[in-house]
Amino acid sequence: MDNWQPSTLSWSFSRKTHFESCRRFYFYHRFWGQDPKLKWRLFEMRNITTLQMLRGLVVHIVIADSLNSARLGRVIDAPTAKRNVTEVIRRLYRESAMRLWHIDNRPPDRKASSITNLLEHYYRLPGTEDRAREAQRVAWSCVENLVGSDFWQEIMASDYGKWQEIENENFPSFELDGVQVFPRIDFAHSNGAPTIIDWKTGQPGPEDRKQLTVYSLYAQRKWDWDPRETQLTAVYLQPELKIDVFSPTDDDISALKAEVRASFDEMLAVEPAYGPADINDFPITEELFNCRWCRFQGICEGARRLTDSSGKSSVL
Repeated sequence: MDNWQPSTLSWSFSRKTHFESCRRFYFYHRFWGQDPKLKWRLFEMRNITTLQMLRGLVVHIVIADSLNSARLGRVIDAPTAKRNVTEVIRRLYRESAMRLWHIDNRPPDRKASSITNLLEHYYRLPGTEDRAREAQRVAWSCVENLVGSDFWQEIMASDYGKWQEIENENFPSFELDGVQVFPRIDFAHSNGAPTIIDWKTGQPGPEDRKQLTVYSLYAQRKWDWDPRETQLTAVYLQPELKIDVFSPTDDDISALKAEVRASFDEMLAVEPAYGPADINDFPITEELFNCRWCRFQGICEGARRLTDSSGKSSVL
């Protein structure tokens, strides 16, 4: 008998995005293991990423490594950071191109979830090499803009002993009004005002300040920082460096808590009380354009609805 059960329901911004953008995506991602016939195929798809997402991951890896190197007395300059981008992105791209995530190819010491599985390779999309070159170019721009900035030099000149957190790999969680919340802070320090920094490789969005406000509440629990006195900093790395700094107000915090609670309650409402979740409770998004880059397009009928003028699928 298969006794698979989903993990205890918790809240994060990525889970909120999944739920709001497409309930069917959320179903496949959360309840992937409930059907023994489909579970390993869905698990495979669940670990898919895209070149755009890989670009962001690589930039975060290189920045975190640069900060850790500085702690050890090795300050990384822009050309070195760009070389590091090239090395990491090529390594991750290569393991996807070689399909190392597949059970027949997987190294015995690697978990499937730790191996890059690009959507572009998985679904054999055209133009993948061009997209990879563009991803590398943008990642270069991100690290060059940051490492060459006065903002970065100020960080490098600060007291390393007051650097609180750099890409915590344990995904620390905290309880927010009865909801288990999983944030992921990029970098924080207590040189001067307590400061939380979030590196952004995309464009500014309406959720960015809310995300940082969640981080300030995490910092309150972990380091006893007052959120209203914490300097929250979104650093947009391309096409040029832009920095948005703010501290949340009481109204910001109250609104954020209410939004998290409401979002969590919506998810909770469709959790099965017993037995498997019903796929019919998780409709496909009306925004079918999003299906072009959905990791579950190989199994979801939403992708099959997206057809070109010739009547052939434009996705598969």
